[in-house]
Amino acid sequence: MHIGLFGGSFDPPHICHSLLCFYVLEMTDVDKVLWVPCVDHAFAKVSASFEHRLAMSRLAAQALGPRVEISDIEKMLPRPSYTINTVEALRRQMAGARISVLIGSDIVAELERWQRIEDLRQQADFIIVPRGGYVSGDDETAVALPRLSSTDIRNALRSGHSVDGFVTPAVRAYIEHHGLYREREKGQ
Repeated sequence: MHIGLFGGSFDPPHICHSLLCFYVLEMTDVDKVLWVPCVDHAFAKVSASFEHRLAMSRLAAQALGPRVEISDIEKMLPRPSYTINTVEALRRQMAGARISVLIGSDIVAELERWQRIEDLRQQADFIIVPRGGYVSGDDETAVALPRLSSTDIRNALRSGHSVDGFVTPAVRAYIEHHGLYREREKGQ
């Protein structure tokens, strides 16, 4: 079994997150994607509550079917959330599984800042999905995900702009119902 670990803040999860999962499942030998919202971001980003981000991730991934599982594994792990801790926990739970960490090409420059990056490289492969604006010269013909970020979406929501087409209707309805991203407060 080849597991693709897709971790992040998902604050909120948007269409590029779903597209990344679909791309990996269709274009690689990954059997299943574990979509893992972090509890506390390793770089101390202020986020909506874990429960909100977990619920929105479930809504965002609905159309992807059973090959994408939303996991709350990081709730049981030390904080802040480090990918190496998640990989080690998954290795204990899924002995024999091959684990690949899924990242957009925009994250590659940050890898050297990751906790125990060399241990992580020994325990998991990386699958790097091209993202608009971050495609290297070698990947110029690669299909790239649109250049869209959760920050863009939060800013649009705070400004009263539509996010239609950027988040699923279910995620948008959840955000509206819970009044998320109007004013940024920790634990919102």
